[in-house]
Amino acid sequence: MLLFRYSALTFNGHRIHYDLKYATEEEGYPGLVVHGPLLATLMAGLVRRQAPDRQVTAFRYRAMRPVFDTAPFTVGGRLVRDGAGADLWIADSSGTLAVKGGVDLA
Repeated sequence: MLLFRYSALTFNGHRIHYDLKYATEEEGYPGLVVHGPLLATLMAGLVRRQAPDRQVTAFRYRAMRPVFDTAPFTVGGRLVRDGAGADLWIADSSGTLAVKGGVDLA
């Protein structure tokens, strides 16, 4: 449901994000593809929850490999540069890095 709603919110009509039959049978994916921007939103949400009093002054991310709805994934992060920033990542169910990113904090 989240993938479908995020597609609607972002006006992304690509069926790989909400039509399982299309994603698997037509495109050959093992499941629905989780949006890169949705993964970025989840990483930003982690920062907001863990450092609610901090202001994010810069945000960056890079997708390294696709994430599918067929298995759980992990959103992680750690403070760096004496708390002036945070490294962020998404790892798939095998622990392989799928998305890496970071923020600068004020």
